[in-house]
Amino acid sequence: MNRGYLWQLMIFVVVLILLNLFFHLHISIIGSLLLTVGLSVVFNFLNRN
Repeated sequence: MNRGYLWQLMIFVVVLILLNLFFHLHISIIGSLLLTVGLSVVFNFLNRN
């Protein structure tokens, strides 16, 4: 498995946990999809540089 993929997956899980702990948000399926798309855009932007 690609190491970058695992790193991104770990960051995604940490972001979900932090959102739940600090903001007491229970992320829905749609929220999770939006977060996935948002983080994907950020990771693609960072990988270009």
